[in-house]
Amino acid sequence: MSMKLRRQMEDFRVTEQSSLQVGSAGPFAVYDLKKVGWTTLDAIDRLARQLDLPRRNINHAGLKDRYAVTSQRVTIRNGPRRSYDDGPLSLTYLGQSTREISSDDIASNQFTIVLRSLTPEEHQLAAQALPEIQQSGVPNYFDDQRFGSWFPEHGFIAAAWIRDRYEEAFRLAFAEFEPTDNADERQQKAILRELWGDWIQCKQLLDRSHRRSIVTYLCDHPADFKGAWALVNPDLRGLYLSALQSHLWNQIVSEMFVRHCNPDQLVNMTLKPGPVAAPRRLTEEQREFFLNASCPLPSARLRLEDFAEPELVAEVLAKQGWTLPELKVRFPRDKFFSRAQRPVMIPVKDCSGEFADDDLDPGRTRLTLTFTLPRGAYATMVVKRLTLGEPVADETPETAL
Repeated sequence: MSMKLRRQMEDFRVTEQSSLQVGSAGPFAVYDLKKVGWTTLDAIDRLARQLDLPRRNINHAGLKDRYAVTSQRVTIRNGPRRSYDDGPLSLTYLGQSTREISSDDIASNQFTIVLRSLTPEEHQLAAQALPEIQQSGVPNYFDDQRFGSWFPEHGFIAAAWIRDRYEEAFRLAFAEFEPTDNADERQQKAILRELWGDWIQCKQLLDRSHRRSIVTYLCDHPADFKGAWALVNPDLRGLYLSALQSHLWNQIVSEMFVRHCNPDQLVNMTLKPGPVAAPRRLTEEQREFFLNASCPLPSARLRLEDFAEPELVAEVLAKQGWTLPELKVRFPRDKFFSRAQRPVMIPVKDCSGEFADDDLDPGRTRLTLTFTLPRGAYATMVVKRLTLGEPVADETPETAL
């Protein structure tokens, strides 16, 4: 597959649609945050420094891609009633609100995505898939952005954690290499890997960081990995739980598609932890069924009876090595598995595609996609469905900051 995503920053654009009411009164200033080459969190950290404001005063609704041109709403308690422009990072003042923004205020996200370097065969496949997406939508799977804490030979960090294998969890979180690690991060992880157990030496060599703070604890308590794990940033641990729970949800929904579709109606989507099934060429009855179906995120707080197909859920969890009662955090109890319903499939609204010659790759085609997705859905699912589940080269733009 030669199709390429994000050849340049402008090839991926996201505009957040917000339901937050904006007026002239209230303690919270409301802005449109536009950024290029920044994560949302890094952008907010920079704004707090540049505007000399406490970081806690700035709130956002969702996290937007770094390698993209994005627009989203933010609120600042007692923020300046003016706009701010710092090149690839800008705030446009919109008015005031009586409350800070939250994730519930995201109505939808609008996307414009350019896929490049399509061969004639890929052009044909995409042209065939596009009307299917317009008609039936796409599976609402969690995509690979969610699975940074999964390792091919070890599984999920959260799996080690909730099974009380605290040393393994710590090693995976802070010493196991990831493909996205930069040179500095790999060097820091190599220190722990090579000197594991010699915490005093590790502390001397490690840069000042969250990793080093936990190693400092191990210098005084060399065998207390349970205590060390409790010192890991709670937000990080929450992400680890979300990754495992999201994977299990994906597997349950994949099996739903398998059981309710004929084999010739299925295509595999490739995700980091393994393939999942995606339906195609649905009948009207199937389309209605899947678009109206939802599935709760699995956890010990649920019973099998809470699922529409209890037997299916039990079988899928067993194949993954779990039961519902095991999906429970015993220590530290400051983070829990989420409890929510998630639609099985989502409509792709205002979806259109335009093919043209690729100006960056003569002889190949580009496809410009525009569409709108509900909150929490992954635009990359549309791309993967469009390419029939084959991997797409996602290039890091040279202009990334």
